[in-house]
Amino acid sequence: MTEDELQAFAPWLARRSSATQRLDPHPARALAATLDLPEPAAWTEGRALPPLWHPLYLHDLTPSAQLGPDGAPLQDAQAPATDSLMPPIPLPQLMWAGAEYRWHAPMVLGEVVRRHSRIAGMQLKTGRRGPMVFVSWEHQWSQHGGLALTAIDRAVFLGAEGGTPAAPAAEAPSWQRERRAPADEARLFRFSALTFNTHRIHYDLPYARDVAGYPALVVHGPLQALLIAEAWRAWHPDQPLERMQLRARAPLFLGRFDAGGVHVRAAAPGPDGTRAWTCGSDGQPCMEAMLQAASR
Repeated sequence: MTEDELQAFAPWLARRSSATQRLDPHPARALAATLDLPEPAAWTEGRALPPLWHPLYLHDLTPSAQLGPDGAPLQDAQAPATDSLMPPIPLPQLMWAGAEYRWHAPMVLGEVVRRHSRIAGMQLKTGRRGPMVFVSWEHQWSQHGGLALTAIDRAVFLGAEGGTPAAPAAEAPSWQRERRAPADEARLFRFSALTFNTHRIHYDLPYARDVAGYPALVVHGPLQALLIAEAWRAWHPDQPLERMQLRARAPLFLGRFDAGGVHVRAAAPGPDGTRAWTCGSDGQPCMEAMLQAASR
């Protein structure tokens, strides 16, 4: 993959997509049950959707016949501009790399939400596995005509699967507080189903181990991000999030933490916000976040 080859996809930057859906309470109840939150039935119409619960809605509805061997949607070079925002980058593996979120107003269950989406950028880099193409998508979620959420999601296209080379071990960062989040095969499968995520590395152990080359199932990047947001919600019930920046540092594998679950840790607040991250028993950050509360 070269810069000239990437430029061939420049017309994709003009593509736009829109979708609408009523925020039915049932997926929120199902996620509450998945996360072992008390009283899942309490998620009723009129209740505000917490930060990072929006992936429960407006799923990519790629037909199963158009999924690749890894379960991810195949990129279609002939897709109409209004139907696809997935450029057919000629690299076989697609991984979630991070995101930026800004909440403007709550999204309320039972009401209709609208999402406008576009490809925000494409960038070629070189890593340990060769060429990598980072693609970012901007999504604007609105309700009753007012902007509720601006989301920028990032993914990276990589070469053939074969696991991720281990980075040199560094000293685990110091932290001020910690919350544990249970994670097992059943919870990963439920999260995949609730978010319509068919990537097999999250629920198909033989594929993850024997084809993708990972030692175990991979905990979803968006699930780790959600666990960080839920930790903030538990620690700061009166300080709603306004901004959240996320960066995937390393895969988090099922079984790389003890029976207490995934570690969600946070450092002392600083001038730019609060740094938080997920990690296994070794303390090395896997999903890293910078969080900022809404100003009063």
